[in-house]
Amino acid sequence: MKVKLHPGYEVLENLPSDVKEANKLIEPFKHCDIPDDIEIYDSKVPGIDGEPDVSIRVYRKKGSSKAPLILGIRGGGFVAGNIDNDNVRDISFVKNVPCTVISVDYRLAPKHPYPAQLKDCLAALTYAHDHPDEFGIDPERIAVFGTSAGGAIAAGLCLYLRDHNGPKVCMQILNFPTVDYLANTMSAAQMFDDVPMVKGNGLSDVWKLYLGDHGFNGTQPPYYAVPALARDLSGLPATFVVTLEYDPLRDEGIDYARRLMEFAVPTELYSLPRVCHGFDMVPANLTLWIREGMYNSLRREFNML
Repeated sequence: MKVKLHPGYEVLENLPSDVKEANKLIEPFKHCDIPDDIEIYDSKVPGIDGEPDVSIRVYRKKGSSKAPLILGIRGGGFVAGNIDNDNVRDISFVKNVPCTVISVDYRLAPKHPYPAQLKDCLAALTYAHDHPDEFGIDPERIAVFGTSAGGAIAAGLCLYLRDHNGPKVCMQILNFPTVDYLANTMSAAQMFDDVPMVKGNGLSDVWKLYLGDHGFNGTQPPYYAVPALARDLSGLPATFVVTLEYDPLRDEGIDYARRLMEFAVPTELYSLPRVCHGFDMVPANLTLWIREGMYNSLRREFNML
């Protein structure tokens, strides 16, 4: 497939195949200046059901109270990445919405397959909801933000909260999410092996590591792990979905957004042209444009307009 990236994103097309060298080029995009009025600190919250404590990172305006909360769930294919991945995204939310962000350093597969990730994110959200004064948040204004594999966890978390009468979430943002383990869409075939960043030929492998005993042994995994398997999407929060032209995950994200609309869930779908998976690491014009859309939608759902 011929790829012609949107101007400003060429660095993603020309990344060397050597992982260490590629990371050197990407690393500068993970850093940003911290405004004087924003504080960042690491903490832990108790795990649920006897699970280990969960590490979190809190981003907030100094002295804030009753601020809306975003639970941040980073990407990394369920098996990689760390809590530094979303520093730029999370600081931008605090600065521009404004709000408080709690980013979850969830456990990684294959050492910790599903449902460890869901439990860690549920523990962080539930603890924050039940201890609002500790974080200076409003427990009635909570959103969930998930990127890539984090999008699967975010969507599964919202389904779980709906089904189990958990804390109410007013918005979920699914940022070029993976939501289906089958990898049988047209975009997965189109972008099988010749696009930058994530390719279709590796999708099933990471799902196998994430699902462990679920889904590849003749049994169907729960839809909290694979949101596309949920038959009923009613009662979910307002949703903001981002998909990308050169991303093998594009069509499953579009299909999930379409199905949300069928169940009358207020849904925004943005399919961005000429960019690939991970595009928003680069602070070029499409990144800034879609982030402003997220800020505006969050302000609307947080009753800040």
